[in-house]
Amino acid sequence: MRKPRILGKRETNYYHVMSRVVNRDYIMGDEEKEFFRRTMWKLGEFTGVRVLTYCIMSNHWHILAEVPTVVELEDDELIDRIQAFYSKQRASVVIQAYERASLHAKETGDTSWLDEWRMKYTSRMGDLSIFVKELKERFSKWYNRKYNRKGTLWEERFKSVLVEDSDHAIATMATYIELNPVRAGLVDDPREYRFCGYAEAVAGGTAARTGIERILFLHGQEASWRKIAAQYRIQLFCTGEEAGSRQGFEPDKVRQVLENKGELGLFELMHCRVRYFNDGVALGSRMFIEEVFEQNRSLFSERRKNGARKIRGGGLLDLFNLRDLRLEGIAPPAPG
Repeated sequence: MRKPRILGKRETNYYHVMSRVVNRDYIMGDEEKEFFRRTMWKLGEFTGVRVLTYCIMSNHWHILAEVPTVVELEDDELIDRIQAFYSKQRASVVIQAYERASLHAKETGDTSWLDEWRMKYTSRMGDLSIFVKELKERFSKWYNRKYNRKGTLWEERFKSVLVEDSDHAIATMATYIELNPVRAGLVDDPREYRFCGYAEAVAGGTAARTGIERILFLHGQEASWRKIAAQYRIQLFCTGEEAGSRQGFEPDKVRQVLENKGELGLFELMHCRVRYFNDGVALGSRMFIEEVFEQNRSLFSERRKNGARKIRGGGLLDLFNLRDLRLEGIAPPAPG
């Protein structure tokens, strides 16, 4: 039986979302990743789900998303989103339907047809589940047509972790996502991996740069991209270390520290596989986790008295989780 998702109750909520390919097959080459990336940005613009950063790997992907409360859209804005998302031909058909429904409402005073048309599209706005569902479905259809394939492409329903609206929690999660290709041994620097938010931003991607601005809470302030990029790079490489210190470490060393129940520094921790960031349900301060727990009290056993669980393994003493992941909560990076 599927457990209900933990959803945020604030005006704007943040989620780390991830999904894996069925059987964890390595199916996503550069062409597949590029199609996924373009679809992600277009769908985000249409639904209002803001992608802050992301990483697309060969058999799974991560997205850090900002999901604002849905506000009533004016018809002009809704049409702009439709035109930005659909092909010109499809958008033309949709807009013609709107014009007929609008004309009918003016002539008869009956808005039911127009309301039905609007609901068909606005019901898809500001909903994380719909965003992810459509993203996976659109990629699956494209991929199956390309390779003359049938059947499901994704391992299971997507995972999501509710992240507190704080610069520390959001920046920590963003760092973890950006360092996926480093943990996998594909690159030494995430800017060398073109299918992550940081690399796209460095290459000049406007949407990716806007996402990083929001991660650093610089959105709306007068700050050059050069300054923003420098701050974000420090976040990626110098977390828990003095600026400029990037000494590496071996997986065996990390494994030994974990086995001895030692504490890892934040810099080392970000280069490990941390299940709390993927499977932990909610991540943030103790106060935030307790708030989420109380809002979802009916989903937990009566024996459970509180929500906040310490992240075991070190480095994140001021961040808590809603799940107590005792088994391989933190695992060392894969060798090589």
